[in-house]
Amino acid sequence: MKKLTCLGIALLVIVVLPAFKPASYVIDRIYAELETRQLKGDKYVTFKGEICYDGNGDMTMHYSHPRNYVLLSNKTGEVKMYDPGANTVALTQSTLFSSHTSQFYYFCAGKMADMGLSELGYVQEKVYAEKDLIISLWKPKAPDKKKQVQQVKLVHQNGNPIYMHYQNGAGAIIRKVYYYAFTTLEDMSFPSTTTEIAYEGKDSAVTKTVYRNFKLNQQANSPYFTYKIPANAKIQRF
Repeated sequence: MKKLTCLGIALLVIVVLPAFKPASYVIDRIYAELETRQLKGDKYVTFKGEICYDGNGDMTMHYSHPRNYVLLSNKTGEVKMYDPGANTVALTQSTLFSSHTSQFYYFCAGKMADMGLSELGYVQEKVYAEKDLIISLWKPKAPDKKKQVQQVKLVHQNGNPIYMHYQNGAGAIIRKVYYYAFTTLEDMSFPSTTTEIAYEGKDSAVTKTVYRNFKLNQQANSPYFTYKIPANAKIQRF
């Protein structure tokens, strides 16, 4: 159960919208330190670590607190979570865990206009303005009552996505995400802080993640960019 909780923390995501200028500076690698705080019920937990995102779709998250573990994911959704202390690796495969559903991909690949919704099978059904905000509503391209998320609301301000929420078939909001504290990485605007609220019945979990100490390209030289799990690690599946 602890491993599933860690995985949940770690995996945490085009038509008439403002003009989005593609970055003229190519970012092949991004390194950042991260601190994630989650409040669920009366339990409060803090995770600290670092993230290494490679333009080829590989992403490594190394957590050092409250315990040491390494999570590797790629664009196909293959996930490996390695526990160095026990020398065990937990494996899973799902497009939901793809590195292409991370905000690092959305911003580095210039997907800020739709935050990857098109790739996930959603189409825009409405767009409108409220003062300085551009609001768009998205629905599944192909009707599917089994799909948990039936509508997404995406809000932009000054060309930056600042808020998203996800609704189920009954119209209830099941997840909210706020993007703020934008910083400039070369000519790319990136939110250094996100807050996510996940609802499950009457319960909710609030997760706030802060990224800092960004390093780009050649300066992003962490050994975790090329990290390899030991060949003798015991495999577990969940």
